[in-house]
Parts: sequence; structure tokens; C-alpha cells
Amino acid sequence: MTMRFFGFGLFLAAAAAAAAAAAPLPSSFQVASPLSPSSLSKASSIGRSSTSSTKNPTLHAALQASTTSNGIGNPFASLLDAFGSSAKSSSSGQRSRKNEPSVVENFISAINNNDIPTASSYLSDDCTYADTKYYDTIVGRSDIKRHLYLEEGALPESQTRVIDEIVVDADNTAICTQWHIERDGIAIENERGCSFYTVNVVENKISSLMDVPEPKSKPGDAGLNVLNAASKIIDGTGVGYLEVDGGASASSSVLSAGATCVEKYFDAWNRRDMTAAVACFAEQCSYEDTQYRDAFVGKDKLEAHLLRVADCLPKSFVFVVDSLAVSVDRTKVGVQWHLENGDGEALPFTRGCSYYKLDGRTGLIVEGFDVPEPAVVKTGSLQLLGGTLQRKVSAEPIRLIPIAVWAAYMGIVFISDGILPGANALQLEQRTWEEVRDLSINFFLVSPLLHLPFAPVVHPMLEGVFNLLLSWAAMFAGFLSDEREDKPNLFPMLPAVAGMQFLTSAFLLPYLALRTSEQLEVNDAVYKSDLGTIESTLGEFRGLGALMATVGTGSIAWFFGGRPEFGGFGERYASFIDLLSIDRVGSSFIVDLVIFALFQGWLVDDDMRRRGVNVDGGELAALRIIAKFVPFFGLAAYLSLRPPLADARSD
Repeated sequence: MTMRFFGFGLFLAAAAAAAAAAAPLPSSFQVASPLSPSSLSKASSIGRSSTSSTKNPTLHAALQASTTSNGIGNPFASLLDAFGSSAKSSSSGQRSRKNEPSVVENFISAINNNDIPTASSYLSDDCTYADTKYYDTIVGRSDIKRHLYLEEGALPESQTRVIDEIVVDADNTAICTQWHIERDGIAIENERGCSFYTVNVVENKISSLMDVPEPKSKPGDAGLNVLNAASKIIDGTGVGYLEVDGGASASSSVLSAGATCVEKYFDAWNRRDMTAAVACFAEQCSYEDTQYRDAFVGKDKLEAHLLRVADCLPKSFVFVVDSLAVSVDRTKVGVQWHLENGDGEALPFTRGCSYYKLDGRTGLIVEGFDVPEPAVVKTGSLQLLGGTLQRKVSAEPIRLIPIAVWAAYMGIVFISDGILPGANALQLEQRTWEEVRDLSINFFLVSPLLHLPFAPVVHPMLEGVFNLLLSWAAMFAGFLSDEREDKPNLFPMLPAVAGMQFLTSAFLLPYLALRTSEQLEVNDAVYKSDLGTIESTLGEFRGLGALMATVGTGSIAWFFGGRPEFGGFGERYASFIDLLSIDRVGSSFIVDLVIFALFQGWLVDDDMRRRGVNVDGGELAALRIIAKFVPFFGLAAYLSLRPPLADARSD
């Protein structure tokens, strides 16, 4: 439980400097104490370890973990939840586990077997899941299930998480695991961690889980140096202390007579009594602070480390135990904790999970494994994106095409100078934004056809191209069934279709690169009841193709004959070419039309498979060819003529 918040030290340095300017030095202070009978559970529990030799595998490395009911939504503005007492009453009864695996072990085993439906069945409906690599806590079984599917698609297929140690509370309400990651049966360096679970024993389901992986880089004393600078500001100004009448700094905590050495260790830490803290350890102890490369072996090295850390830690900071899992023989203890300032406020990015082994005879700590959450910069989302791209491109190299086209599109349309006419988007040219505004007002030509007084006058050929493009983009809503609970996409389909109405290919191409392919067998089908309300209503609307074909046809007619004041075809075409020669927006629409024509058929095969069509066997081949290779109208025809999804499940 030593202090090792390298990134958090940076956060503190800035925050403390700002607070110091405004806060006067209090006349007296009181350090808040988190340890009390209500905040430290004394419940006995059965501990059982599962090593790699037993091959009881666990969760993939990037599996998002859970904490309490609150999470961090913003890396700089949000504070951690003020974890209150998470007390569990003492119990004299012992659960006879025999060889029966716990719900946590079953959950992890299902994840390793890529059986997400089974894994999610071990979660309560309102389960919370905080992976400390991410800023946000996932709430609810449905959202957790979606994330598990995404993780499955981002991690190497041979990757498993192996439980090294497990502590199960006597009443089965708390479980702590220490684990490592393996690929092809080989342990990966710096891929270990600690997780804490709470269990609803009535349902025998997981109600919350917090997952804390060890840092891949080991900042060691560099983190302490940053923290030390922040500590001097905090201690020098008194920021964070509670002001009380006439008293010196004091700390008080009450421990029960049966408290374990782990609880005594936390209490001694908060009193900054390092002699008492070290006395909780056996002479030949081994303490692993995962911010450092090597473990501290022996009491002498441990004491030197604790003293060094205590000197760098602000006096107002205290460690708060959220939950304990203590084995029935009191030889194993798992701890979920967080850090608070003296004012009782939880500090951001300071949660953690620890696992301890105790001597069965003396009760002293013989081994400690301590993992703090990553501070400030959390890389979970980037790892998920990178892993997803790697897995999908490796399985389907053709996905490199939309990736390459997207990169070229973004560079040419939005950033480049000289490739397309007009100023790039970064210059924020007023004429460009006025043109975008006017085209948007004339969306689907409603305003000019109704002669609304606020309808702006825009070149009819530009209006025709713009509205043809939007009607084409809207037809991709017919593929909303590509996103379902058991087939989520990292970039969800509904936001992609909505974004296409504004930035067209900038949303379509990433979706095509990141989407999850259908894994249906021949004669398998997707049912309408599998879809959400919007997906089943809009995506399966039989008139969507005909409606958008009508809008597109009207846009083409407007292109040739709208606004007679622009003259005959030759005159209006010449003025349109002149406009495109200086107009980045108009020229980008032409690029979008070409991209839509090239990629409109990429979703057709999987859509047919969802409808029970044997694509590989050549069923409905003519409709498939039309949908894929006839621009715009072929897609409209497909949406009108394709088989519907089944309405209900049957045997």
C-alpha cells in the first residue's frame, strides 16, 4: 500500500499550486482517519489459490473491470467516489467449497473460452464494472456484455488470464484475485494485476468488479520525486487539512481486537508510524509494489522504502479500505482501497487493489502484492482501438482499403492545399461556412420547393449533388441490423449513419474498417426481436429504399432543371464548373459520390446472411450484383426487394 502515484503527482502539483494561492494556513489541523470498525470488515472467508498449473484461466488482459457504483467520467475534473464503509458482518459459519469453483472463476473461465453469453449470465442486472485503464465505469449487464464482445475482438485469440491466487470471503460476498496474462501458455512480462469482486449471494451473481492491471512502465522513485514536490506545497499551505479548534494534528482510528495485520498495517500507515507498519511483516517478507521493477525483500529494505515514501506523502493523505476479503484461516487477505485527502474527499486516480499472504502461526504478512490504478493518462480506449484494427486487418486484409481511403480522404478534403480547390477546413473561410449553412437549410429541397421565405438561393447543380449524397447516405440506415447486442461494433452503426448526414465518407469508411463481421452459419438467421427499437423500426422499414430513391431522383431532376434563372443546361453547367474550381465543399461532394459508389456494396453480403440467404451458394445472386455494382439505385432496389428479417424465433 505504499505511495506510488507518478501521474497523480503531476495532477497534484498543478492543483496544489493553484489552491495554495487562495488558501490561508489554518491555525490547527486534524487528519481524517478512514479506519474504523465500519470501514474494515472482519468477516472470515475461505481462500483458495488457482495457479497456472491448474489452468484455471481468467479474463483477457484488456477486460474492463468494475468498482463501486460510481466511476470517473473526466480525467481532470472528476473526483473518485468517496467510498464509504463497505462493511461485512463477521461470520462464524464457513462455506464448504470442496472443488466447486466460485462465480468469479466461472465468469473468468467463460471469458477465456470466448463464451460471452455465459460470462454475462454471471453478472447481476445492475452490475458495475470499472477497468482502471478506462475513465468510465460500465453500468448494467447489457453494457458490460457489449464491452466483453469488443474486448474479445481486440485481444489475441491465444490470450488468457490465469488466476494465481484467490481469496473468497466466508459469506461469499467478496472475492479478490491475483492474476497474470498468458499467450499460447507463456506468461507475458508486466501483464499481471489484482481484481476485487462483490457478489450478490442470493442470486450468486457478481454485483461489482474492479480490475487493476500493473503498470507496464515502472516509474519507481521518479514518481516519488514528483509527488514530493506536490507534497511540499500541500504541507506548506495546509491545503487539505481539516481546521479544528485548539488542537494539533491528530489521527485516531479504532481497530477491533481481531483485526488482521493487514488492517493494522493500513492503520499504522495513516498514522505515519512506520515502525508499527513494518512490525506487521515477517522477518523474511517480500513486498511487491508494482510501480517498481523489483520486490522489496526483508524487513530492512521494506522499512527503508516505507520511510522514503512516507516522507513524500502529504500528511493529510490517508488510505481508505473499501472492502476486505479475509480467508477463513486468516492466511490470505484481499483489499480494495482508495486515497483521500484530510477533508474526506476521494482523490482522483488513487484507487487500488492489494493481495497479502499471512503466516498462519504468527499472523504476520509474508507476501504483499500492491497494484495502484493508472493515473491521469489511461490508455484503455487506445489499446482497444489498436487491438481491434490489428485483429480485423489480420483476419481480413481487405479492410486496409477503407483505412487507406479514409486517411487519404481526410488529408485531401480537410487539410491539404492545392489538391482540391478552395481553402482547407482549418482556415475556417467564412464563405465555406455560409455555403454549408445554406445547403443545410435547403435539406432534401424542402425549403425551395415550398418557396419558404427563408430559403437561400444556391446553385441548383450544387443543391442536386448535395441532396443526392444525403439520400444515398440515409439508405445505409437499412443496414442498422449490423449492430446488435451479440454483435456490437467498436464504432456503433447508428452514430455512424447519423454522422454520415454531416461528414459522409468521414464516418462511413471508419465504420467499414472497424465493424464486426457476421459469424453466422448457413441457414442461421437474425430475428427482428434481436434489434433495438430504432434499428427494427427504421432499419427494417420496407419503404426506405423507395423513399430515398424518390429523393435522389428529385435531386437529379433539380440538378438539370431547378431554378430556371440559372439558364439552360450549358449555361448552368459552365457556372457550376466555375464554382467547383474555387469551392472545397462542392468538390468534396464529388469525391464522396465516388466513394459511396465504390463502397455501397460492402455491407450487402452480411445483410443477406442475416436474412438466411445462402450467399456462398449463389442464392439471390442477381439482386446481390445489382445492390453491389449499380450506384445508388441498385442499393435502393436491394432495400426494397431483400427478404425481411424473421419476426419471431421458432424451434
